[in-house]
Parts: sequence; C-alpha cells; structure tokens
Amino acid sequence: MLQGLIMRFDLGNGYCIRSFMYGDAPLIADHGNNRKVSRNLRDSFPHPYTIDHARAWVQHVKQHEAYSRFIIAYEDKAVGEIGFVFQGDVHRYSAEIGYWLSEEHWGKGIMSRAIPEICEYAFREFGLMRLYAEVVEHNVGSCRVLEKSGFVLEGRCRKHIYKEDEHFDQLVFGLVKS
Repeated sequence: MLQGLIMRFDLGNGYCIRSFMYGDAPLIADHGNNRKVSRNLRDSFPHPYTIDHARAWVQHVKQHEAYSRFIIAYEDKAVGEIGFVFQGDVHRYSAEIGYWLSEEHWGKGIMSRAIPEICEYAFREFGLMRLYAEVVEHNVGSCRVLEKSGFVLEGRCRKHIYKEDEHFDQLVFGLVKS
C-alpha cells in the first residue's frame, strides 16, 4: 500500500522525523547501545544492541512497516525512532505508539514535538480512533512528554513488566481522536 513511500516531518532546529534508510543502521546501533535507553524498552530491543541487530531491524522496517515506523534525525543523522503498531480484531482502530531517543538528545523538547506530529499523522492517514503507550513506571520523562502531548494516564498494571531481574508497574496512557 504505502510500501515505498518516503516520509518526512520537520520538527525544527535541525530535527525531523523521516523514513528509515539502510545507512541508518550504524547510528541506530551506536545510539541504541545504551542501557539508559534499553532499560525503558521491551526485551525485543536488546542490550547490548549491535550493528547486526540494527541492520536486521532496518531491513524489517523497510520491508514491512515503512508507513508506521520512522527515524528521528538530527541534521539528517539517526538519533532515535518513533512509530506505532496497529492492533487487530476488536482493537483495529487502535495503535500502540513507541519511541526512543539517544541520551545526548534528551531534555531538548524533541519528543514534545515528535509525538504530536506522529499522532496527527496516524489519526489522519489511517482512520485510527485511539493511540496508547505502555510505559515502565520509572520512565518519568516519557510519562511527562505523553501528558504534554495530550495523552491521559488510563491505568497502572501492577508488576506487569519483568526487566533485568525486577518487576515493575506498567503505566498505560491513551489519546483519543478529537
């Protein structure tokens, strides 16, 4: 459907959201290989995060999810990712949003611009009714940016996440199309 589409959303100050490129793999591996990043993500984003992981991921996205997963770039160089995963069955008008950003770019307001942009795109282009995010309880920055982007804390799933030999609560944030 949108398979070969090249997407680009300008975020200002040299930042943008754009389609994945094969050449992104080395920077994705470099920025993603950080425990401060991986500890807030699912186990499918391993630590250490190697160039082989990054190459396989870029290949997967370009072949299967090019319309819903994107690079966050600074001066056109990959510094993170953002996207959404469509749900099915009775949840077919919903998608889960996910993202990560290189530690060097934290605290600069990038995600406060990127999340609303990707949400507006998801609602407009795919007719979704609801977007949601599942956040590990200690990721205060992610909670803050979701709320700033209009998401509402909908619930807490106690001890729902098991990561690095510990149990954590999962917070669920939702945004409904207005």
